[in-house]
Amino acid sequence: MRVWEEFLQTQVKELGSEAIEKWAKSLKVVFFDAGNLYLEAQDSFQVNWFEEHLRPQVRQFFRNNNQRLIKVHISLAGAPSPKDKKIWKPVLNLAPDSLDQGCLLETYFTGTTNETSFSLLKESLEKPTYNPIYLHGPAGTGKSHLLMASSFYLTAQKKHCFYVTASTLTNHIVAAMRTGGMQKLRELYRQHDVLLVDDVHQLAHRSATQEELFHTFNTLHVAGKQIILAGSGLPSLLEGIEPRLTSRFEWGLVLPFKLLSSQEQKDFFKRKVEEKKLLLSEEVEGFLLKSLTSVKSIKSALETIHLRKGKNEITLQLVQKWIETLMEDQKRKALTPEKIVRAAAESFDIQASDILSRSQNQECSLPRQVAMYLCRSMLKMPYLKIASAFSRDHSTVMTSVKSVEKKIGEHDEVMLSTLNSIKLVLLKS
Repeated sequence: MRVWEEFLQTQVKELGSEAIEKWAKSLKVVFFDAGNLYLEAQDSFQVNWFEEHLRPQVRQFFRNNNQRLIKVHISLAGAPSPKDKKIWKPVLNLAPDSLDQGCLLETYFTGTTNETSFSLLKESLEKPTYNPIYLHGPAGTGKSHLLMASSFYLTAQKKHCFYVTASTLTNHIVAAMRTGGMQKLRELYRQHDVLLVDDVHQLAHRSATQEELFHTFNTLHVAGKQIILAGSGLPSLLEGIEPRLTSRFEWGLVLPFKLLSSQEQKDFFKRKVEEKKLLLSEEVEGFLLKSLTSVKSIKSALETIHLRKGKNEITLQLVQKWIETLMEDQKRKALTPEKIVRAAAESFDIQASDILSRSQNQECSLPRQVAMYLCRSMLKMPYLKIASAFSRDHSTVMTSVKSVEKKIGEHDEVMLSTLNSIKLVLLKS
């Protein structure tokens, strides 16, 4: 198809001839008409590459001779041809994220650390002055709790609120684009009195989502409707977010939230124990205080104990069994790409700097592939973020991960043993 070939040529400058040749030109053109193009990918890696790199460009620049946008549909090899069946379209579900009924302003524990920011937030909700309100801080500071609490508070004031995470916002936009429901999405997001978006740092490098949020933000702001956001850091320090968006995040009230001190965590722990009416021995209490590293993990652990104790005496052995999954999850969340690189380097008896170097010899490239695979499988990192962490391009990361997965599929004993030993080191650290 000539129009498709010409479009790919325009993308060579942006993505490189090697990437286009490897990932785009090998896509099979199954069927096309004046307004649709159906492509077939060899595997899921090629689909992922297309969605991340070409989909945004297709939506803007892929047009027919009449300058009308051409819709591109992609499926895996072996799927029924569009000639043989009706093309399935996903149902457009634009439901907000559910709210935790326990996340109220009254149940947020400020300690002295977050007392000032919390007071300013509460005051701003009572007497709306600032727009937007932007909360920032590391994971475990209760930003999601506060956004949900704000939604409950404002709903009680007869305000129509709409709470979503950045991930849900992205999924809504992708589904709307694929089903021709963008107008419906815009009407929904812009009709509410209050829009609350959590984890905005996760919008990094998602150009289509950022574009839509930018216009929605402007529409709501001009209409005097409240916008409340939460992110991992100051707006100006968010990586991969367009400056025109981050500057708007700073228009109103920017509130920092910090992790509680050790003593404040102990105070929070004791308050929750009293609320749940739990009888804990000094041994159990000491274990929990030593093992739980955040307010969120404390809440989850005590809730689990409360639900499972029944008429049992709360012994250390039972508690360890009940919260085993929670502890493993906590360890995983404490992982970072840096820790994975160090563990992989130690396993292969090289330096972490060797893995991050440009060297292509087997001594460095294999540990690098393993580290990339672990970042993908254990941290669920997007390929683009892994590429950034390793100073490589997106296609290199995908190829590396695929190489390790192939060895796993072939039951390569050396690879399986290596991966298991590195995981054990990481989860015990």
